[in-house]
Amino acid sequence: MFLNRRRGLSLVELLVVIAIIAILLSLLLPAIQAARESARRVDCGNRLRQMSLGFIQYHTARQQFPPAIDTERRLMWSGYLLPYLEQGNLYSKIDRNLKWNEGANAQVCSTFLSVFRCPSSSAPDTMTAQGIEDRVPCDYLVCASGTDTRESGPGILAGGAHSDGVFFSDSRVRVAEIRDGTSNTLAVGDSFFQFEELDLDHTGYPQFLDRWCVGTLEGVGNEVSEAMGSTGVAINAHRLDVFIDERELAFGSQHPGGAQAAQVDGSIRFFDEQTDRAVWSALGTRAGGEPRTE
Repeated sequence: MFLNRRRGLSLVELLVVIAIIAILLSLLLPAIQAARESARRVDCGNRLRQMSLGFIQYHTARQQFPPAIDTERRLMWSGYLLPYLEQGNLYSKIDRNLKWNEGANAQVCSTFLSVFRCPSSSAPDTMTAQGIEDRVPCDYLVCASGTDTRESGPGILAGGAHSDGVFFSDSRVRVAEIRDGTSNTLAVGDSFFQFEELDLDHTGYPQFLDRWCVGTLEGVGNEVSEAMGSTGVAINAHRLDVFIDERELAFGSQHPGGAQAAQVDGSIRFFDEQTDRAVWSALGTRAGGEPRTE
């Protein structure tokens, strides 16, 4: 009489199977992560497109682009865009007689708006900072200049009336002034948010990579990088060993290898962090007359 015995896996065979599964997973996980990041980058591009179309609609309605910041009201470009991003009701709550840490204005600053948040961002949804409770960080900056590298200390600083970009303090730039062409001029791009004291600027004040939505109690002087950046500094300068002002004014992201930005005409492009510095600088000016070599 013969017994039909079922043979099980030996310990060695089980370990081999586990090792094979582990190898397959190690090969698969990077592909999954890359696919997820690719989807996040597409989503980020869609948000940049929404903003760029909002700028175009704003210009159509008012024959000029909004300022990076209104230095009297301390209303930033993201606040000006609200009616053109289907947030007219939120915009109507803004009270020009109140500071941004008071009443309805504080509530507006604490309203999370996904359009201003890059899907790859590690910034918190809200945080209390600079006297405003539950404030919402922003992951994007408008372009003030193609040449400026500092926002502190003596001399020419970013964000002033001299600025050669499209958006700066109290700016009212019109399309006719963008002589380099709207498809060759940067409007808004990724920025990196990091709210921790990193270094002292030229005035001796501690600085952070902080960008905010809608309104601010600061946003001028050595704090213009709350709303605006410059292509005069390298892409992803937050990763470089450069002066804090350059890190603050830089366009950058957590997308691997570079950052995304919208041109004034609404087109969206990914810029490699190895992009030629002269080309990158030229993209930030509205009437620099530089040849485009891309």
